[in-house]
Amino acid sequence: MSWLTLLLCFKIIFTLATCAAPLLLLPGPRLARLYRVGADAVPLARLYGVALLALLVGYASGIGPAEAGSFPGGVVAMGIASNAGATAVLLATGAWRRARALTLAFGGIAVALAASCAAPGAALRAAW
Repeated sequence: MSWLTLLLCFKIIFTLATCAAPLLLLPGPRLARLYRVGADAVPLARLYGVALLALLVGYASGIGPAEAGSFPGGVVAMGIASNAGATAVLLATGAWRRARALTLAFGGIAVALAASCAAPGAALRAAW
């Protein structure tokens, strides 16, 4: 298993557990309380959960090529845009204060993906 595959798997599992699943599975009232939104925003939050699932499918599509030794540049570019963008929004809005773990995770993933672009050979090397 390559380092890049490990990173993509971490991203998929982390985002599924901390973002997509809660947005899709929590009862509406609890979701509204958790995200501090009105009940009328719950359908939009659920739609965001579906969009996250689509991104996770995109990440998963990079695992096969990475394991075959081919750098999935489009998947990595998508990940940099998504994770750096999420980090920027959390920092710019001050929401990082309520979501420090998410901010650090998304920022770290963006940096790791950017590093994989700088050294694709190392990113595709077997992790063990």
